[in-house]
Amino acid sequence: MSAPDRAAPPRFAFDLAPGASAPANDRFFSSGQSPGGPTLHLIGPGRVGREFLRQLEAQPLPLRLVAVSDTTATAYDRAGLSAAALLAHKASGQSLAAWPGAERLPGEVAIEVIGADLVVDATPSRADAVEAAITRGRAALRHGACFVTCAKGALAAVGSDWLLGNTRGRLGIDAVLGGTGHQLVAELAELRAAASGVALVGNATTTTIVTEVEQGASIEQGIEVARQRGLLEPDAALDLDGHDAATKLRIVAGLLFGEAWTRPPAAEAVRRESVRELDAELLRARRRCGVTTRLVARAGRGGGGLAATFEAVPLGSPLAAPPDRVVYTYELADAVRVHTGLALGHERTASAMLGDVRRALLGHRQPAAEVRP
Repeated sequence: MSAPDRAAPPRFAFDLAPGASAPANDRFFSSGQSPGGPTLHLIGPGRVGREFLRQLEAQPLPLRLVAVSDTTATAYDRAGLSAAALLAHKASGQSLAAWPGAERLPGEVAIEVIGADLVVDATPSRADAVEAAITRGRAALRHGACFVTCAKGALAAVGSDWLLGNTRGRLGIDAVLGGTGHQLVAELAELRAAASGVALVGNATTTTIVTEVEQGASIEQGIEVARQRGLLEPDAALDLDGHDAATKLRIVAGLLFGEAWTRPPAAEAVRRESVRELDAELLRARRRCGVTTRLVARAGRGGGGLAATFEAVPLGSPLAAPPDRVVYTYELADAVRVHTGLALGHERTASAMLGDVRRALLGHRQPAAEVRP
């Protein structure tokens, strides 16, 4: 794995689990309060980013939105931007380059120059955008900000460095894992020590397709239902060929068992199956016998046997997740720990990211009293 990023003294932190140790440089926490309160920089006002702005407008938080960046430019105002005005601007079909006074800056440069207390990256996950997402995250963490993201590819590549290093208290990943990310972070020390394996049903798109097929639809009709519900990634193949489930497995397995690897496994290291290869009649026959089918991603502590394949799952199993949620299970010596999440679709993804922002504000550390010799 690469060396952890060197980070500036952090200004905010997410709440740590009870009894967990703080990052090594915790004694350097400062208030970080800019005049007028904490500041927020949104990257990516696409479907999720605009929903994030709508929810932020409807549920005001004690912070100022000072910058919004898209691929064309950054709109910035230290006194605060209007979320409603930005939403109207984007709804009119205009890019941020047309916003009065907007600057054309690369994303990581804008993050560094603006220096907001919280950076929220709502850009969609794409295979060709992983390095850019990593660069933005490093820029935010380097200058001491809290970084909230939904970028799965970036977390699969460097999440262990970020979450196991001195930046772990400043990374919000709830949306990345379908609303279970905050649970994993809170229990990470325990699960790293005790979990022998992980099995997850983290892709709601394939669960929706399977459910529709069990009720008589064709595979293609099931895909269309998933599309209408807003569950498909912008690149639909990421859901349909198992890539999304494999990426989430790489994130979780890397955090739990990464010491067994010399480097994070690439997507090709995970054996995958495509939803288009399913036998519709077999799925319906299983369902008549009280068994369903799920795309289950598995990994063990040894680091081998990574797979995201369709399995027959008893209806009473925690892995028999309904279409509106994801399930992550962790095998302990005497029990199975279950995390469930509902952050599916753009509205719930945005809500999960806003939840991470709230946790960051709650975890804000006040400066220690100055000690003079």
